Amino acid sequence: MDSKAKRVPKIGLALASGGARGSAITGVLKVLAREGIPICAVAGSSIGSLIGAAYAVGIPVEDVEKEWLEADVTMLFRSFLPTFPRSGFSSGAELRKYLTRLLGDGSIEQLSMPYAAVACDIDTGEAVVLREGAVVDAVRASTAIPGVFHPVRRGNRLLVDGGLVAPLPVETCRSLGAEIVIAVDISPKPVPTTQTSRNVWERIGEHLHEGLSQRSWIPSSLAELLDNAFRERPETARPLPGLYSILNQSISILTQEILRQQLILHPPELLIQPDLSLSTMSYLRAADGIAAGEAAAEAALPALRSLLDRKAEVS
Repeated sequence: MDSKAKRVPKIGLALASGGARGSAITGVLKVLAREGIPICAVAGSSIGSLIGAAYAVGIPVEDVEKEWLEADVTMLFRSFLPTFPRSGFSSGAELRKYLTRLLGDGSIEQLSMPYAAVACDIDTGEAVVLREGAVVDAVRASTAIPGVFHPVRRGNRLLVDGGLVAPLPVETCRSLGAEIVIAVDISPKPVPTTQTSRNVWERIGEHLHEGLSQRSWIPSSLAELLDNAFRERPETARPLPGLYSILNQSISILTQEILRQQLILHPPELLIQPDLSLSTMSYLRAADGIAAGEAAAEAALPALRSLLDRKAEVS
């Protein structure tokens, strides 16, 4: 009998920033748990740091899913409770209370697996990897969206959302000892800011044609003329996007460029990218995100199994 056995390589998770799109990460975790994939290290930015902390603390993925599905307007308002807006819309005090309720008051050093949250030094633009201290404080710093939450003091540093500089912390995850990094990318991608007005005007033309052609006192030729006039409105009449759309699009473009360069420098062994239509603020559509994460993880299972077979060593 062969006494030699294959050694399972150390698998780490790199979890991206992306706000409410983070519900998809929970869907991925559901599949990994169901398949018995052992995770040995977790690194996350922004919402990825929160979900990663919940995983590292030992909260069952079913309970994390329940938190997503039970989110309502009242809970969200409390988390973003406005305060005097000197450094941000909210001080983050209510968010910290929620994090403490969810994650407890333990330290990163006490966790059963290596864990890191990535934040950004607002003065220097440096990525700051948090691997010690209270779990809640690390997550609070990594999720401090500029302009929304006050920055978090850490020694002489002022820390904000890690997604600004490390939207998908693959390198950080590898530094925790991971031999295989499964990266879950939920970062928002650029989308059309407005629909072309031609489609709108075509619908108007259709309604005009249908409505006017049924009026016996209006010549059919006039109805046809109006219909054609609206249908042939030029594409250049596309309306300008709103301010929120422009700002949101700009952030998506910057994030994708940072991510593209970082993935070239530090590619993961497996990249999972759920197909999401959610915005970063779609917290009330968590079920859609979870389903998208499950579908993406299930599609990636053959590649993951093949990867594990190749990486496994005979001890």
